[in-house]
Amino acid sequence: MKKIILILVLALSTFSASAAQILEGIVVRVGDRIITRTQYERRLRDLYAEIAAAGRPEQAAAEARETARKNLVNELISELLIKDRADRLGLTVTDNEVKDAVTRLKQQYGITTEEQFNSSLQQSGLTRAEMETRLRDTLITNKVFSRELRNRNELTDPELRDRYNREKEQYRLPERAHLREIVVLKPDTTDAAKLAEARQRATDLGEAVRKPGTDFSNLASTMSESSTREKGGDLGEVAKGDLVSELDKAVFAAPSGSIIGPIESKSAWHIVRVEQRLPSEVPAFESIKDQLRKNASEETFQRDYKTYIENLRKDAFIQINDEMIPKG
Repeated sequence: MKKIILILVLALSTFSASAAQILEGIVVRVGDRIITRTQYERRLRDLYAEIAAAGRPEQAAAEARETARKNLVNELISELLIKDRADRLGLTVTDNEVKDAVTRLKQQYGITTEEQFNSSLQQSGLTRAEMETRLRDTLITNKVFSRELRNRNELTDPELRDRYNREKEQYRLPERAHLREIVVLKPDTTDAAKLAEARQRATDLGEAVRKPGTDFSNLASTMSESSTREKGGDLGEVAKGDLVSELDKAVFAAPSGSIIGPIESKSAWHIVRVEQRLPSEVPAFESIKDQLRKNASEETFQRDYKTYIENLRKDAFIQINDEMIPKG
């Protein structure tokens, strides 16, 4: 089961310090809110755990840890600023909203029982209260953003079309071909006789499929040893460069309707019918409008978010105690 921390670690995890916590070192103060050294260290451990779970090569993981450490103070400041802004806007999160968020979280991870949920929390090193606090923080942040940052649905078609005209080459499709295949697998043996038998079967199928009146898809459905046999050998569209070298060269040198093979690969012989050749082209605006909206929205959000936080920082009292930040 995936650990819940992999999603919750992305959520806001700051919280108001108790009287006991105030006795320890304060790393960041934003207005009346603070982040203690213990809170900072816990957040950094969570970030490191997320990086470790991603399974990156050691060098990349080390770079990611260093980036996370360098950015953490500013991230914590941003989160406290957003909480303060929520207070000023009078935004709150109800217990029912948290309950609904927990339900959605369970559904996302396929968790059907409380025992599974509690086990997942335990694996993540979270108590139920900590998990609900993080969810509450995420929900209040979403409310602030929906109130004060532009929604992706507000992007108009003229704005998207202008972006399309500027960036459409980024969406260019490669040269493609729609293929059907008949596959004869090589036997998992060094027996020369069995290998020769399989090769002859591929040769015979290549000849049979070229005979006038032969239905390629019917022959694929009965004789192919690939999973595509259930679809009459339909391999769908493949881009130039996706196939093994010899097959790729043959396919993209042949006109529509051609039958190629058998061509031998490491594991099989391939007989292919080129149903249709498709040139490299830029998709029409309407066909990628939703993707344009998504990409534009993410870029716009990042830009607007940066400006939004900068403006909040201008009017806030912020204190950073560098001597309290753990080194290394």
